Amino acid sequence: MKAAGIVTLLAAAANGLQVDFSSDDSIKQAASTVAYGLLKYYTGNNTGDTPGNLPDPYFWWEAGAMFGTMIDYWFYTGDESYVDVTAQAMIHQVGDDKDYMPTNQTRTMGNDDQGFWAMAAMSAAENGFANPPPDQPQWLALVQAVFNEYG
Repeated sequence: MKAAGIVTLLAAAANGLQVDFSSDDSIKQAASTVAYGLLKYYTGNNTGDTPGNLPDPYFWWEAGAMFGTMIDYWFYTGDESYVDVTAQAMIHQVGDDKDYMPTNQTRTMGNDDQGFWAMAAMSAAENGFANPPPDQPQWLALVQAVFNEYG
């Protein structure tokens, strides 16, 4: 029984993500697979769902971490497949005071939760991710607003 379990685990590991770290194409393909897999969990772009949120059992901060990862993915690979959905989520979760404290999260969020979204916005600002429309707060302003609340 133990041997069958070990063989099953080894077979599963062998079917995992294969990456040739000496090949940019291989690295980008593996990153693409991971990005696609991450977004398979996201339902915020479905009719009736809230942009930027992940479904239960995931928490709001995890969505912030995921979109920060998606910004990094865009920056390092140049793949724009997820730019629109990432921008929509990042902008929707800004909140009324433009500080990543949206009313749909204030009952359960802490500074660290808000910080994940601020770090994603900082990544966007530092890496040249397209700023929101001019009538929306820009990435750097969002990061500054969160920082100023921590003081």
